[in-house]
Amino acid sequence: MTQSASTPRLRATLLAYLLLLFATPFVGATAVSPAADIALRAIGLLLVAFACLGRIWCSTFIAGQKDAALVQVGPYSIVRHPLYALSFVAACGLALATRSLLLGAITVVLIAALLARAARAEERFLAQQFAADWPRYTSTTDRWRPRFDSYRVPEQVSLRPGIFWKAFLDAGAMLLLFAMIDGAASLRLAGLTPKLVALP
Repeated sequence: MTQSASTPRLRATLLAYLLLLFATPFVGATAVSPAADIALRAIGLLLVAFACLGRIWCSTFIAGQKDAALVQVGPYSIVRHPLYALSFVAACGLALATRSLLLGAITVVLIAALLARAARAEERFLAQQFAADWPRYTSTTDRWRPRFDSYRVPEQVSLRPGIFWKAFLDAGAMLLLFAMIDGAASLRLAGLTPKLVALP
């Protein structure tokens, strides 16, 4: 199995989410109001679903071209790191699924730190790899803040189905993770698991 520069971050992210899944049944509030429970679950699901669809959209433009070209169209014309930004949106959705202030805060801070570090490293690479185009690209986009006025798409894009399909598999895995965390939180709220840390 080949390793890329993103492999350590992906492993750290996977570890963080596995720890979140295993901690959710035992850490957090023993009860929230029914209205709050419904709202947190619904908002969390919407955020994760939005992130999944957005990541598939991003893959339309970057699949097979990562590190080989400086992609500046589609979502990459709005913000420099749309995949990372959408990963953060998904992390917020998963955090809400825990219905635990402690676990949610830890998740958001940890994933934000991992993504920020990855974005800085990627920008150093891109600035070196595409020195001629990088300054102009950074003048029309921000690292995280979307600039919709610069949105542009080409008349056609070239897709590599195998890589593009991976975006669908990733989306399915993220939705499955949401369902598992949501279920684990429901077990805790129903009093079916021992409380190791009874915090908000």
